Amino acid sequence: MLTVRTFLPIAIVMSVVAGCDSPTAEAQAKAERAQLEAEQKAAEVATELDKKVAEIDQRAERETDNALREAAEKLNNAALEAQEKTVEAQAELLKARDDVRASATRKIEDLEKDVAELRAKAEKKMSKVEVDRMVKDLQDQSEAVRRSLRDLDAATSTNLEQMKKSVDQRVEELDRAIQEARRRV
Repeated sequence: MLTVRTFLPIAIVMSVVAGCDSPTAEAQAKAERAQLEAEQKAAEVATELDKKVAEIDQRAERETDNALREAAEKLNNAALEAQEKTVEAQAELLKARDDVRASATRKIEDLEKDVAELRAKAEKKMSKVEVDRMVKDLQDQSEAVRRSLRDLDAATSTNLEQMKKSVDQRVEELDRAIQEARRRV
């Protein structure tokens, strides 16, 4: 039988062994709770971080979209402005061509009238062959001026002034030729 003397040491050993198990189990449970809490906290932090990253991504996407929209708008405005300036420049070029053409055409028509008057006077004082040759030369020069006027359609803003000088020079040459013919008549 077990007496208190024998039971007590066994009870102490058992309680020590049982007591040791209890704090170890409790410590393990505490560690597991701490681990679980740490994992939950890490999950919460990760979720919060994901939300912040998503917000930053959305903000960046909105800002990028806004920047792209603004850039596209500026580009479109610049293209419209360039197109308007091109249209204006073309209109100015067309007007300049028309002005040169109108001015030179008036001069040519006046000079051709002079040729007709000159022919009438020359027929009274010169032979028919001489008159025909003189008039033919003047008409050829007049046609050269008219060809120069047709070339104006190909003139650009860069070479318009040069072509205008060429037309003016041909008109002056025709005028000098008519003046020379008048002196002979």
